Amino acid sequence: MRSGRTQLVFFAAATTLLLLNYPWLSLFSSHHMVFGLPPLVLYLFGLWLGFIVVVRLIVDSPQPTGDTDDETEDDPRA
Repeated sequence: MRSGRTQLVFFAAATTLLLLNYPWLSLFSSHHMVFGLPPLVLYLFGLWLGFIVVVRLIVDSPQPTGDTDDETEDDPRA
């Protein structure tokens, strides 16, 4: 079974790939300029940055105590 973090990263990647498909890209395909850039370029870079931030938050978050894969036994010398 996959760990919770692996599932969250997979979900973030799948969501990002869905947001890179036609219906979403066509929403930002226009000839207007925003800060001198086409909206599609801003959308793509914003999505890329958002994905990096989300994955970073998932990876750096503390792991819950009940979700550890390597269970350690109590020290018998204690």
